[in-house]
Amino acid sequence: MGLGMILYFAAAAHAECAPLAEALEAATRALVDGTETSPAFAAAEASLACGPASREELARLWLLHGAALHLTGDLTSAEAYFAAAFTLSPAGYDDRLGPTVRAAFEAAKHGDPGRLTASRPVSVDGKKLKRFPATLESGPHAVVASDAGWARVVVILPNDDLVVEVPPPGANAPTAIKGKSPAWLIAGGVALAGAVGCGAGAYTQTSVMSEAETTSDLDAGWATQQALGYSAIGLGALGASGLVLHFVLP
Repeated sequence: MGLGMILYFAAAAHAECAPLAEALEAATRALVDGTETSPAFAAAEASLACGPASREELARLWLLHGAALHLTGDLTSAEAYFAAAFTLSPAGYDDRLGPTVRAAFEAAKHGDPGRLTASRPVSVDGKKLKRFPATLESGPHAVVASDAGWARVVVILPNDDLVVEVPPPGANAPTAIKGKSPAWLIAGGVALAGAVGCGAGAYTQTSVMSEAETTSDLDAGWATQQALGYSAIGLGALGASGLVLHFVLP
């Protein structure tokens, strides 16, 4: 393993699967606004473990890293990221980053290639690799073992050899972030609305019965009020159950 190797952790164990596009946009806004980019970069890189990233998404991630490095004056490291981004998506520049960064992005060149060896088959920049060492362009690469919920961003130096230990399948199963289904909430709300309607109907039967002129009319009003009252109770119970299930169930 070369002494000049650079290795950068990208995803922690049990990473939550936040949408990559959202994290990339957050990183872009942070760069444009001049605020802290680390949380957005961490979220973006952690999401690599949750599923395949497109060429455009990886290019944007490398572009943003390159822009951040360029703005801090680390032009050599920035060029490696820019070259990787340009290779994946030459037309993928974001004008919000400005003309100075664009010029560096378009002028970036890869150094000599390096070699990567992983302890088992992995996906590198979306391509499955089973035979090692694999010769790759120098610069950043996303090394992913989705069956282990694991990913790392590695930076391969020119003419260097990088060895990566990959955890076994199932080691770090990621947790997908997803919205809770509103079905129980909606059902509960509908049932409660029905309960209110039935209760109001039962209440109005009191005035109807007070105006009844015959015993049969009074009995009919009483039966209607009873039916509406019991319906209100039943629907109210169903509505409350729906609300409880919405907040209790995952």
